[in-house]
Amino acid sequence: MYKNLKYPLLLLTVTIICACNSGSDEDKSIASTHPKLEKQLNRDSANISMRSEEHADLYQRYRITTEEYENSGNYNVANMYRGKLAPADEASHTDAHAFKNALREGMAKGVNFAGKYTVVTVGCGTACQQHFIVDRESGKIVEKIEGSTGAKYSPNSRIFILNPPDSTINYNNCKDCAPQAYELVDGKLREIK
Repeated sequence: MYKNLKYPLLLLTVTIICACNSGSDEDKSIASTHPKLEKQLNRDSANISMRSEEHADLYQRYRITTEEYENSGNYNVANMYRGKLAPADEASHTDAHAFKNALREGMAKGVNFAGKYTVVTVGCGTACQQHFIVDRESGKIVEKIEGSTGAKYSPNSRIFILNPPDSTINYNNCKDCAPQAYELVDGKLREIK
């Protein structure tokens, strides 16, 4: 049976090699190989360059406010939890079962927030993340918060920045991207005003 396949496989291999090596070393763009697309690209191309400093004032205001919170020392954690790390209690939150694999993988990071918590981030679509906050002493999921552009937090601070400032974001066009600062108090996030 395999003898019958020897020559067709050899022919197929030679054809593939020739096809891969054919053509020239010219730099062919997608537009040059698709004439209709080339016309459309010439007509629809953007002529205005994007500038990151276009919304610099709003970004700077967010950045400075966030840095003030982070550097104030008011949110520092005095004692880090050193006991046995509990796994996530999937029964403690209604959405936990749907993300059990992601939660298990995220829990492997250990304590990464506010002295005894693990933040596990799960994607929920384009520009959407859900952040589960798990108490590593009890395993209870104490909070779940959704954002658009990530989160910033640290093991030795109770401050949680949802949608941290980013100079590439146009805050005038993305209302859900505005940074928000929270403090974790007794296992609950409270927005800092």
